[in-house]
Amino acid sequence: MKHIIMLIKIILIFFLFALTGNLCAQEIPKDKIVLNFTQYKDKCEDIDLLKHLKKERKEGVQFNLCGKAIFLHPTNVQVDTISNTNLEEYTFATIENIETLVHKWREKVRPMLQKKYGKLFPQTENKNNMFETYLTEKLSDDYTAMYRVYWLNQEIQR
Repeated sequence: MKHIIMLIKIILIFFLFALTGNLCAQEIPKDKIVLNFTQYKDKCEDIDLLKHLKKERKEGVQFNLCGKAIFLHPTNVQVDTISNTNLEEYTFATIENIETLVHKWREKVRPMLQKKYGKLFPQTENKNNMFETYLTEKLSDDYTAMYRVYWLNQEIQR
């Protein structure tokens, strides 16, 4: 009888720890942003950068938004092709308003970070931790490519 009570206590303690662990392991959400690579490519006036705006690398395709930001589309990630008529479904961000988006993301996740880590919670500067980022590139009058990209010069977490 004592063994059964001890076994029940152990099982209850195990479930209590399992439940508590799942509640504390809350995933911090990322915001989805879409940037128009074609717009930056067409407006770039830096002659030295023009030939380096889109380059094939061993790791994937590197995109340079005319010196404002650099992204990598990994080789193992598929490119989506979408109809230009569907582009209106997307809200496009610009590099110029990224800091505003960073501030909004921080305000949105502050309660989650405080719940997970306490009053003194870590602040990230890594945009790969904040955003799921996509670049669009116009392929023709009918179609646009959408690339899942990662901000370079920051820790890449796939």
